[in-house]
Parts: sequence; C-alpha cells; structure tokens
Amino acid sequence: MRRKGNSFIKVGIVAVLAGVLAGCSGNSSSTFSQSNPIKVTQQMSWFAQPEMGGHFAAEAGEIYKKAGLEVTIQQGGPQVSNVQLVASGKVDFAMSQADEVILARQEGIPIVAIYANLQTNPQTLIYHKSSGIQKITDLNGKNVYVATGFPYWKYLAYKYKLDKVQIQTYNGSLTGFIADKNAVQQGYATNEPFVLKAQGIDVDWFLNADLGYNPYGNVVITTEKMIKEQPEVIKAYLKATTEGWDYYYNHSDEVNQLINTYNKDYMLDHLAFAQDVAKEFVFGGDAVKNGVGYMSEERWKTLVDQMKEAGMVTKDIPLNELYTNDYLPAKQ
Repeated sequence: MRRKGNSFIKVGIVAVLAGVLAGCSGNSSSTFSQSNPIKVTQQMSWFAQPEMGGHFAAEAGEIYKKAGLEVTIQQGGPQVSNVQLVASGKVDFAMSQADEVILARQEGIPIVAIYANLQTNPQTLIYHKSSGIQKITDLNGKNVYVATGFPYWKYLAYKYKLDKVQIQTYNGSLTGFIADKNAVQQGYATNEPFVLKAQGIDVDWFLNADLGYNPYGNVVITTEKMIKEQPEVIKAYLKATTEGWDYYYNHSDEVNQLINTYNKDYMLDHLAFAQDVAKEFVFGGDAVKNGVGYMSEERWKTLVDQMKEAGMVTKDIPLNELYTNDYLPAKQ
C-alpha cells in the first residue's frame, strides 16, 4: 500500500559517481525572473501526497512562478532511486530520508540534504488492537510485514532485540495484515490508519519516532556541484517551498485538488486526513523556533551514532557533509 522503496542500497554506485562528474541538470545562469525563469526538476519520494504538500502548494499558488522558477514535479514510486537520480544530474532536487543520505555519503556519493519537509518521520508499525500488543517487544513471535532492508527496521530490531519476529515479505499490500489479526504491518501515520478505518478495521500503531528512531523525513537533497554553482537557485527554490507550506494550510481544498490530479488513488477525504496528521510533522519540533526545513546538528549526530551502533555505518562521516541550513529563508 505504501513505499516499497526509495532504496539505493549500493546499486549503481559507479554510474552515479560518473553522472555527478558529468554535470547537473539545472541552468548555469543565476539571473532569473518570471520572464526568464530557471527550469528546475524536483523528484518526489513517492506518489503525490500531503507530506509533500508545500511543493504542490507552491505550484498551485504560482509561488515558484513568481520566484522566477519553472518547476517540474516528478512523482516517485517503487524501484525509483532518488539518490541516483539527483547524484547523476538527471534531476536538480530529490526527496529522501535522512538515513539514506548517510548511507550515500558512506559510499562516497556527494549529495547533501538542504531542507527537511518533515521534522518528525511518519513511519509506523501498525497492529490490530485485538492482538494484545502493548509494547514494541511484543512483536516477537508475530508475523511482521516489513521491508527488512530499511534502516529503521535494522535499528529497531537491533535496539529492541526483535530476533523472534516472523518476517513476512512486504509488497505494499495490506491483504496479509488484514487477514492475520496478530500481524504487524509497516506503514505511515498519514496513510494506512485512514485506509484501514475505512474498512472497519480497528488498529493502533507505534510511531517509530516515539521508539527513538526519527530521521528527518522527505529531506530535499541536491549535489555539491549544484550548491557550488547555483546557490541562488537553491535559495529561491527553498524560499518558495517554505511559502508553499503556509499556502497549503491556508488553501487546503485548492492544493488537495492539485495533488489528486497527480495521484488519483488519494481521494479528497484521505488527503484532508493526511494533511491534518502531517501538520505537526511539518511545523512542529525545531521548526517552531527555526522555521520549516530546519535541521539540527544534534539530530544528525544522533542518527549517525544509531546507524553505527546497529552496524549500518562503518565510517566516520563529517556532519557538515550531510546537511546544511545555509539556504533556508531564515538565513537569507
């Protein structure tokens, strides 16, 4: 039902690095306006939905256009590697999870996180209320539909000693979970709870962030090359996106109509639900004080340390290689 991947898992590293050296898809000019717009391509992390709403709102409200940008939004999906797309220069910006950025840098791929759409990651582990599950260690002995290659599962399985879980192949479907009242399913707080409730299925869930694993979600990534050559484009893009988030929550119906044209599987009532859930993820946390998009050194250090602890990271990675806040509106 949701997010089989945005995984790059060491695939095509040589091709990616070659693409980085070959160039970036953006324009080289830093002089742009509505009459002379800069063309920008943004690759989304998945099919269109409210967790990306600020970007769609900036399109709906012509905020990108007024900023002198001609933005093409491309949806993500299964088998799409956003890290490879941005690193090879096929797109200017892409969305990823913060932990994927760390894995990419460990492989020598020079991508950088420049904006966090979500302060809190909406990844969840969903269970039937009737299952008797009360704490995360109760997953032991249960069938769990999860993509085991995801960093969040590797960390949670390590931290909570989930060594007796019966892993079931996660294929994006809820069928197995619905049939087995003792099963657990990976998901997103913005999605599966709504879908399951609509089918009369009573569930609860663990938010992975509450379990101690909270990588920034839907971070906008770009290349070191883009940062060096087109900083003004980045500033204009992020400023317009930030304005888009405010526009989204002031013009919900308009923007959700646009999102629905991209993703027909999300009905308007589902979009309204997801938007409401996502609001705290976008505007909460450090965004309250520092603005939407902000990322802290402490959060990145914690994430690197967790991934080292679980054996996913084996190298020392300078934090300043992973992210920057330099292009956020508050810095301009």
